[in-house]
Amino acid sequence: MTTVSARDALLYATGDEMLKLYGSLIGSWVLAFFTQFVLQTSVQPIMQFGAVVVLLASGIAFISSVVAIAYKVLAES
Repeated sequence: MTTVSARDALLYATGDEMLKLYGSLIGSWVLAFFTQFVLQTSVQPIMQFGAVVVLLASGIAFISSVVAIAYKVLAES
């Protein structure tokens, strides 16, 4: 097994493609956080329904981002 220098590891982790994946991961988490806030404070049924739909979509985006990051790391190692 070869060793990877810290510089190469940082260059890989901060590459353009990885930053896009990190951005989608963080963005979906923030969206889920705010959607939960709307879901807990809203009294209108249509807002609650919309919040549930957005919460499910952000959950799917979060899981997809995790899988994409794992696939990229495993495919390029």
